[in-house]
Amino acid sequence: MKHCLRMPTPGRRGFSLVEVVLALGIISFAIVAILGVFPLGLRTSHSSQDDARATQIAQNVLNAMASQSQQNFTNIVLPCPSPPPPINLASSSTSPTAPAAFLYADNDGQISGSATNATYSISIITDDFSTTASPVPFDSGFANKVTIRIVSPPLASASSTPSSGQTAQDYVRVISKY
Repeated sequence: MKHCLRMPTPGRRGFSLVEVVLALGIISFAIVAILGVFPLGLRTSHSSQDDARATQIAQNVLNAMASQSQQNFTNIVLPCPSPPPPINLASSSTSPTAPAAFLYADNDGQISGSATNATYSISIITDDFSTTASPVPFDSGFANKVTIRIVSPPLASASSTPSSGQTAQDYVRVISKY
């Protein structure tokens, strides 16, 4: 068997070192750009999770209050392991720094009175329409505007106000005695 050496033909060449380096540079630039988007995606995902969890917590609290309002309008008990004193929907606590109730919730939405492992703080603010007109068709003695303020990361106490690094969301519902 005879071996022949073939001369490379002008149409069949490999890549030069300059072309390889240039291609690696372009690929590296693209990878760095793609990796730069990940932190933004993670922040957006975390923010979306916080929004969804806050909505779930507020809805659970408001539904628990509304379900008790016909029988216990002046004595609403919130569903948590160590509930705060009952909430009187016939009165007002219109200041966010002096709410009718102040609770915490963990990342799973479980409500508690303890700040341990808390991801959210929950302020429940009530307005019995004694200083403002009640919305039609509600009578002021038989309806209360309830605002649930969810703050993440949680506030240290009920008298604290959210800082620029915290997200505060308000959920409002009119709860009627009838």
